Amino acid sequence: MLAVAAEFEALYHPRRGACQAAYIEAAESLAAKGETMFARLGRWSNLFTRALGAALLLGACGVSALTPAAAQTPAVLRMARNAEPGIFIPWLIDDNTALFTMGNVYDDLLRVTKDGASVEPALATSWDTSADGLTWTFQLRPGVKFSDGTLLTSNDVKVSLDLARGGTRTVWKDNYKAIQEIQTPDPMTVNIILTEPHAPLLSELAMFPAWIMQADMATATEAPGYDDAKNWASKGTGGYYTESFQKGEPVILKRNPYYWKNTPAVDEVDIEYVPDDNTRVLKLQGGEDDIVDFVPFSQIDQLNALPGIKAQDFPIQQTTFVILNVTKPPLDDLNVRQALNYATDKDAIIKSVFFGQAQVMNAPIPLGTYVDKESPGYPYDLARAQALMAASSVPNGFTLPMIVPNNNQDRINTAIILKDEWAKIGINVDIQPLESSAWRAAFHGEGNFMSTPAAWTNDMNDPTEIVNYAMRGGEGSGSFAYWTRYNNPDLSAKITAADLEQDAAKREAEYVDIQRTYLKDAPLVFIANLGATAAWRSNVSGFLIDGLSYYRFEDVTLNR
Repeated sequence: MLAVAAEFEALYHPRRGACQAAYIEAAESLAAKGETMFARLGRWSNLFTRALGAALLLGACGVSALTPAAAQTPAVLRMARNAEPGIFIPWLIDDNTALFTMGNVYDDLLRVTKDGASVEPALATSWDTSADGLTWTFQLRPGVKFSDGTLLTSNDVKVSLDLARGGTRTVWKDNYKAIQEIQTPDPMTVNIILTEPHAPLLSELAMFPAWIMQADMATATEAPGYDDAKNWASKGTGGYYTESFQKGEPVILKRNPYYWKNTPAVDEVDIEYVPDDNTRVLKLQGGEDDIVDFVPFSQIDQLNALPGIKAQDFPIQQTTFVILNVTKPPLDDLNVRQALNYATDKDAIIKSVFFGQAQVMNAPIPLGTYVDKESPGYPYDLARAQALMAASSVPNGFTLPMIVPNNNQDRINTAIILKDEWAKIGINVDIQPLESSAWRAAFHGEGNFMSTPAAWTNDMNDPTEIVNYAMRGGEGSGSFAYWTRYNNPDLSAKITAADLEQDAAKREAEYVDIQRTYLKDAPLVFIANLGATAAWRSNVSGFLIDGLSYYRFEDVTLNR
């Protein structure tokens, strides 16, 4: 995989690896001289921000503020993202790039409202439940067609949901463990039979693993020898379908002529992979792209100062942290994990990396439903961190390898600051940049990694998703407790109880207890709550990132 990553980098970004190696080497050199990279980062960031602002404003002082976009069909929208998508199969998706792309291709029975607070009808127009809470009946929307023109039936729903909850490859089975059986009494009716009452069911059915794929295509994903490289092909009921995709090339979405809701105003969406933050911004300024994501926090104000460009930090339910592989000594030592948390100056990271546009992450779930508002978190306390290390299995310190995705400068900068901070408790962070797909494979595979900075974005308006995916232990979870390999049977039992509880006040109390237990066990280094940034040209209307970080191109209009 590392050889593949190296080949990819040589092909697409030949200088990136060398630049990052020099960047990390500079951090180590500064540390040897007694100067922290945090201080140098601050000066570099200020200089770069001023330089970029000057460059952008010089462009604005020309004949026109923005170079006109190249001649295009008026209905083609061009977007640049910071990462390539992984697998497009709903119940296998585990990266936001695939998630937010395919959110325009597939529908659920229900969909989350734009504020992320509740659910509304989608492929199901109505639903009700039996008195004992064990049978839920959904009536399908009549006349809905897939992008190939075939009609949606209850069998498509059954096949997709059965694979999400019990397929041989699904990584989201824990979210659907309460489903005992799915019945299809007629083509327009779906009965979901539960083993026991399950409070978050409707929220789970509005989540991406429950997207409905055309039955034949869904079944094919389970066949021996199925080639995931071909999984960009799609038959969904959403506003778009995938026209083409291969690694290194844009994802091409075409308007679904059979879309049940409306006909999107944009005929085609081309989503290209541009890993460098500044390159994306310059492509937007030059008119090569209409929308770019992951705009550096340092550039929001400069972009908004330009006529013809809008940049925004959208409030979403997102956190950033460091994943620790708790099966790898000495990270199996609670003293070490807690020491790392106390030795992390979250405010310094927020100031330097996120330019103050974030909040300290005190609770282990995003700011949403049932978050523990009184969570103590891990305040910066170097003396306490040093005492915990002294009492640990490695009182003299150790070297901690940290893999980082090389397309995310925020995570690279976070790793560099942590290298400075954790050196104060005897921990030498060995930063190892990887191409994004190689990085993901490294910690999703056999677990042969020690640590990595990462992020979580809620995909539903209920904490059951994150506690089942990121906190429930054991390999049966499908995600290995968000790849930490954390396993606390008592906590897993508490999660099961919270999923069963029907009383909202009692559920909240149970989720607070779950958060306190997980916080104490510290499988993560908790850092910050973040928003989502994007920028777009003034000829784009209707673009937004909703409370769960989705953007839907069906709402976008484009004027050339």
